Amino acid sequence: MTPASPPVPALAGLCGVDPAERLLVDFGATPVPVTPLGAEAAVVDGALAVTFPAAGAGASLTPGDGVWDVSAHVAVAVALENSGPGPVTLTGTLNNRWMTNGFLHLPAGQSGTMLILLPRKKDDLTDRRKDQFTGMNGVPGGHIAHWAGPDARRIRSLVLRDLDGVSVGATVRVTTIHARGRYGSLAAETEATFFPFVDQFGQFKHRDWPGKTRTPEDLTAARAREAADLAAHPGPAKRSRYGGWLEGPKLDATGHFRTQKLNGKWWLVDPEGYLFWSHGITGVHTRGGTTKATGREHCFEAIPEAFLDKKGLSLGTANLHAKYGADWSAQTADVAHRRLRSWGMNTIANWSDMAVCRQGRTPYVVAVHYGWGEDAESAWKDPAILRRVLKRRLQSERGTTGEDPWCIGYFVDNELRWNEVMPPNEYFRIVREAVKDAAPNKLYLGSRLHGQMQPFGGPRHAAAAAAKHCDVLGINRYRFSPADLRAIKGADVPIIIGEFHFGALDRGMLHTGLRAVPNQEQRAHAYTHFLTQALKHPNIVGTHWFQYREQAVTGRADGENYQIGFVDICDTPYPETIQAARAIGRRMYELRYE
Repeated sequence: MTPASPPVPALAGLCGVDPAERLLVDFGATPVPVTPLGAEAAVVDGALAVTFPAAGAGASLTPGDGVWDVSAHVAVAVALENSGPGPVTLTGTLNNRWMTNGFLHLPAGQSGTMLILLPRKKDDLTDRRKDQFTGMNGVPGGHIAHWAGPDARRIRSLVLRDLDGVSVGATVRVTTIHARGRYGSLAAETEATFFPFVDQFGQFKHRDWPGKTRTPEDLTAARAREAADLAAHPGPAKRSRYGGWLEGPKLDATGHFRTQKLNGKWWLVDPEGYLFWSHGITGVHTRGGTTKATGREHCFEAIPEAFLDKKGLSLGTANLHAKYGADWSAQTADVAHRRLRSWGMNTIANWSDMAVCRQGRTPYVVAVHYGWGEDAESAWKDPAILRRVLKRRLQSERGTTGEDPWCIGYFVDNELRWNEVMPPNEYFRIVREAVKDAAPNKLYLGSRLHGQMQPFGGPRHAAAAAAKHCDVLGINRYRFSPADLRAIKGADVPIIIGEFHFGALDRGMLHTGLRAVPNQEQRAHAYTHFLTQALKHPNIVGTHWFQYREQAVTGRADGENYQIGFVDICDTPYPETIQAARAIGRRMYELRYE
């Protein structure tokens, strides 16, 4: 008789992680120093009661012995109860490090657990997993790589705060705090059965979850189910052909997208003159992403040669082929347009396939780049080279996207490091001149400034220069809310959020992305909150989620293997996130206009 295979450790909501816990605080038994931060905080009946009298109020907890060493764990788990009549939305931070933000939304009368993950630097991975799981930012055993993590050996504070005033007037009870998930190598007795850990569809093999694909027949069955769902939810009513607001004020129509400020708020205006707010998603492609297979063959249950090339292995593309048949590329393009409209979206955002964009069905933006390496680096430092390469690159937009009414405008470059670029004012002036020369009717959307903790979305001098020369100021904003985003003084301009996302570890992925939530339900709440705050912001004219398709569990070229798709590796939509997008999409114009 063959002995049973050793079990893979239970995962309990943290994929790839043994769920072992260690109690840090039991308020009924352990005194913990608490400092109010605008909130009222006191231990009552064995729990810490925190009342929020104002937006942003909170409380800071300090370990009783001065420090928690949680380096043997993956997350800090805070158990909360909301017994009041209204909802609360909270964030949690360790050591005031922004990359350890936790998020939790609790409706009235509900309890839940906030997970504050402990990201590590890539080089902190020193055990044998370093060789077993190369090219992955998230690694089984709970290694979640990011450059901005805290020192998990020395956690000196945990701060809970209200987010954007949702919790004002409410009281929550904090009952316990645990360190959760055993960080480290896979148990030796499981390693022989752990590999391969990626199944034939590209999914994490050692975990089940709702909606997981198990057979090829599941792919075609999912296609049929979604077709019925899209037919039942065709998209918001009373929209223009471009997704503008038919019930709103009718403004001057120019045949192209433009901007206008109305009643104290900035708007986009669609080619027909209807108010437009850009609710979009990046990376809309007819193919799945690639991942490295060479040298990592031990990770995969199957490596189909037809979907392996010099760029890597694309099991996502293999799934699309199996799901949609011989005409899979055209079918996936068609379903992308129908999905976006059904999901309450109206924009194909950056990094997308121009063959999908140019079908005259959904407004889109164009990502303008002019090469990598020496050309680009020289162009960013030399005005003459910048003019030359931009003119050459933008020639392809003349008479094509430059005259297409479905094209909103152009993002040029991405997340530049301003210490390596010519003075921002000169850079943005040159780019604007080049864009307007090639496509005078299109909006210049900037370079997608990147500075998560900066009030202007990037360095002050760069933001000021961008505001001076851009039609719409593009900012990538990976936070739980855009409400704290400020316009540069004296530069009241429209702003577009070029990227944001949230991810969890409960559906087979090994890294959450740049903002973590406990599960898919909380991901939906985070999406709703972010969009609601963006719609209220007088300068923000759109938000673009990053990204449409899930990244490979084994990572793209730079190691990113984030749970950030609206659809997974098998092209199956995440229902919780879809429902949230639909709900906010149906009422976004009313929310914006009020």
